[in-house]
Amino acid sequence: SWSLGGYPSLNLELSSMFEARPAPEPDAALDALAMHHFGPRAAPQVRRAWTHFSNAFREFPYGPGVLYFAPQQIGPANLLYGQPTGYSATMVGIPYDDLERWRGPYPPQIFADQFRKVANGWAEGLINLEQTQGLVPMELREAARADLRIAQAAHIHFASVANQIQYVMARDALLVTQDLTEVAELRQSLLESIDREIALARRMFELASADSRIGYEASNHYFYVPLDLVEKVINC
Repeated sequence: SWSLGGYPSLNLELSSMFEARPAPEPDAALDALAMHHFGPRAAPQVRRAWTHFSNAFREFPYGPGVLYFAPQQIGPANLLYGQPTGYSATMVGIPYDDLERWRGPYPPQIFADQFRKVANGWAEGLINLEQTQGLVPMELREAARADLRIAQAAHIHFASVANQIQYVMARDALLVTQDLTEVAELRQSLLESIDREIALARRMFELASADSRIGYEASNHYFYVPLDLVEKVINC
């Protein structure tokens, strides 16, 4: 969180290491952080996970409009709409179905593709992070599980945004096409997006129910609570 709502966090702890003089080499600082929080056996896998996360996040379609109006804050708690609402996305609030405002300078398909790249790359890091859990010393395992939950939640948000973009694109295209083959393809695309959103909302319900940090942000308080995810499944 830009407002430090994520404190205490590994990112801030890493940043504080560079107050030392002389400052450590970046790789040495990352190695020390992984060792301290996950132990010597798990640290190499954790570092690989962090590298995947970093590489994936390089694909994020950055832009001020995207940051403030796209659904990444609310993820799978954002409802789907069968017809265009005409509502404008609100600043770090409710995105509705306002793809034109979500996407900033990016063409819609490129916008969807970039979020899919972030989600797919992030998923590779999750494999490494999940594999570390049995290698972490017992006294560190609870914190390691909590870190994994946050990483899983981030992946769900990225994947959900990609789904929502594809859903709105297919829905809007379906309203104007007269081609029967295209109609069938668009309907199938809608159903696939809906099924993915149900699965993501159900998984996020489990994570948010286990960890009250998920869905919380310091300046706005809760973007969503577990019951919002139940509503999403019913909505779908």
